Amino acid sequence: MLPHNSIKNQLPTETYATFQELKILPALKSVGITKLKGFSTAVLFVFLFAMNFKGKAIFRQVTGREKAELMGKDTLYRFMNAPHYNWRRFLLKVSAFAIAKLHRLTSVTHHVRVLIVDDSSYYRNRSKQVNNLAWQFDHAKHTAYKGFRLLTLGFSDGTSFVPVDFALLSSKNQLAQDTLDKRTAGGRRAKEATTKSTDLVTEMVARALNQGIYATHVLMDKWYTKTKLVTQLNDLGIHVIGMVMNSKTKYLYQGQLVTLRALYKKSVIVDRSSAIISRVTAQLANGSPIQIVFVKNSRKQSQWLAILTTDIDLSAQEVVKTYRVRWDIETFFKAAKSLLKLAKETQARNYNALICHTTIVFIRYIILSWQQRCSNDERALGGLFYELCDELPELDWTHALAELCEILLDVCAQVNLRTRKLISKQLLNWYAILPSYIKACLPELVCES
Repeated sequence: MLPHNSIKNQLPTETYATFQELKILPALKSVGITKLKGFSTAVLFVFLFAMNFKGKAIFRQVTGREKAELMGKDTLYRFMNAPHYNWRRFLLKVSAFAIAKLHRLTSVTHHVRVLIVDDSSYYRNRSKQVNNLAWQFDHAKHTAYKGFRLLTLGFSDGTSFVPVDFALLSSKNQLAQDTLDKRTAGGRRAKEATTKSTDLVTEMVARALNQGIYATHVLMDKWYTKTKLVTQLNDLGIHVIGMVMNSKTKYLYQGQLVTLRALYKKSVIVDRSSAIISRVTAQLANGSPIQIVFVKNSRKQSQWLAILTTDIDLSAQEVVKTYRVRWDIETFFKAAKSLLKLAKETQARNYNALICHTTIVFIRYIILSWQQRCSNDERALGGLFYELCDELPELDWTHALAELCEILLDVCAQVNLRTRKLISKQLLNWYAILPSYIKACLPELVCES
């Protein structure tokens, strides 16, 4: 049986190497996620990280055949529920390190480097007592659900996406009140669940920039491209590119306040034959300079969409090209939910446990994204994920077979000569008829007669 308190034996070989390269476990220790006794936090973290690749739930894993060598489920839940672990600092540290390595693979003049903001539904329909649990509305499915909104900040260079920060947001229709200690890291995150999302975006971007993450623009969809938020981000020294609604919001153009529809009529035509229709330079109501690029609506050719940016030096083509990168966060949400079991892997009823679980899912994605980027892998992220899942059973089998051979060799060295010759002969005969791919996984057998 394998010693499961060993970190190396819990991970696929390729993933273990990436853990070391991105310094995941040193980052865990550096932000104060440690224990004084029992299983170390590194072992517990890696165990939870690898759970998704094993295809088992926590309960099934710790109560199965190997339970004698594993930690108890209470140990895992205490680790996940711990309110004093600062998972935000840990994720920021890991993502900043991964992004710094990505920067070495790209050129500033030829690659975009942007931060992307968006939210997604975080279903908890079976829950009742989770802190800050509330009724939400899913705009994609046009239905109400119990759970949270997952506000996410990520980095993209046009090829790889790295999640940087997140917040689990509640609403006014809360089903369970917050009872966590506000002095702890978990309590402060629970408090921000009722904070306005646009205010949290500014804080998240500021934390990313302070961590040393370099980006030129923040990309947003129409739900976040508001005058106040655009101004706040511009004050941080970073430009904004975002879709804007055709609403009653007014812009300053040649000394007059006009609507977006009126700006469209005054815009300069770029190319009617392409997706880009026209562009116009104007100002926000507070006087900040902006340009708006109007593009065709692919769903309805008779209508148009408007993309706003505070970077007035960009051409219309560059604005549209950069904004297309925003789709990376949508593919991230899809992969996190369908492959990495975001919000599905645990039914924990503690808000801190959900923060811990979400952080682990984000780390999984960073690992997969980095592996795919390093090898210029043509496989999709899903294909890479399933191959890592298949590698774990093979890893257990090869280690177990190698240990069995070592045990037989030890026994052979301790018995009398006649028994030693018999064991050696049988072992060598068995080894000789093995396929070459199995022999490659075993130590070279040398039996003395």
